[in-house]
Amino acid sequence: MTTKIKSQRKSIVTYGLSLTLIMLLIMGCSSKPNNSQIEEAVKIELQHDIPVSWVGNLMGGRNAKLSSIEVIEWGNFNKEQKYWPVNIRVVGSAELNDPFNAGKIKQFDKVAEFRLSKDDYGRWKANLSSGMF
Repeated sequence: MTTKIKSQRKSIVTYGLSLTLIMLLIMGCSSKPNNSQIEEAVKIELQHDIPVSWVGNLMGGRNAKLSSIEVIEWGNFNKEQKYWPVNIRVVGSAELNDPFNAGKIKQFDKVAEFRLSKDDYGRWKANLSSGMF
């Protein structure tokens, strides 16, 4: 084989490997989380702050006990901000943050949009896109 053919073959192989690695990176970033990853991310997001509208109290809630998490609808992957928009039904209860109702537990059954993305360590995180209201 001549040197020119070897060089061309090496270039084609290098190009093919580069293209494969780029495709794997893109697919890895945009793959959906599984149900257990979604459940864990939502539990962490709702552990400290429950939206005001979910518990009917202006101070919101905390210490959520979730009895059910159900994915209702997936949106399209946002390539620019690298997240999956997902409508999730969340059923559970939370303790009110209100000092006048200390220890009072409120039930909730809400559908909310969460943005699921990976943190810097590759773990899934959920952010409630409507904020705390």
